[in-house]
Amino acid sequence: MAKKDKKIEIQLVDAKVTVNATSVDGSQLVIGKRIVGNIAELDGKFAVIKNEQVASFYKSLDQAIESIIEDYNLNH
Repeated sequence: MAKKDKKIEIQLVDAKVTVNATSVDGSQLVIGKRIVGNIAELDGKFAVIKNEQVASFYKSLDQAIESIIEDYNLNH
């Protein structure tokens, strides 16, 4: 039996992201209607934000997005 591929909509939306009680310009990664991660550009690097704290830094936006999607797929 062949499985039919499901189309999943992933969006990167501009938003205000809170980091250490400070609001900065950033982005939210949205899958369907669920926000799965926040990204902010800090000091020329892209920071993945979890619980208003910097979880990790990446050199490119693509690497930060891949990290969030990988974490989402492993935990959901």
